[in-house]
Amino acid sequence: MIKLTIHDLNIGGTLLVPDILGEAKITGGGVYVFKPGETAHPEPLHVHEVDEVFIFLQGTGILPIDGKEYPVQAGDVFIVAAGEDHHTRSSVKDPLVAAWYVMDRSSLK
Repeated sequence: MIKLTIHDLNIGGTLLVPDILGEAKITGGGVYVFKPGETAHPEPLHVHEVDEVFIFLQGTGILPIDGKEYPVQAGDVFIVAAGEDHHTRSSVKDPLVAAWYVMDRSSLK
């Protein structure tokens, strides 16, 4: 897991944070508007075989990664590594809006 802020994003040419993600390409994603108190992926284990980037656009909440809880708010950026268990939980009073992107490194081989 890597935590940044929007101000730390280093957009290089046509790639998202190439200094961290190298030549990895975005292969999917979207924007999600949470309901108050909602948890994304409430199942016990949620992992990917690829890295996932979260850019929090509005609100506050918690991003548990491998059992450790990280507070999140608008402007935070998290890169969750492949294989890390993660779930996003929105606050009740100030629901989250998050952009998320899955990064595929397999096309680099």
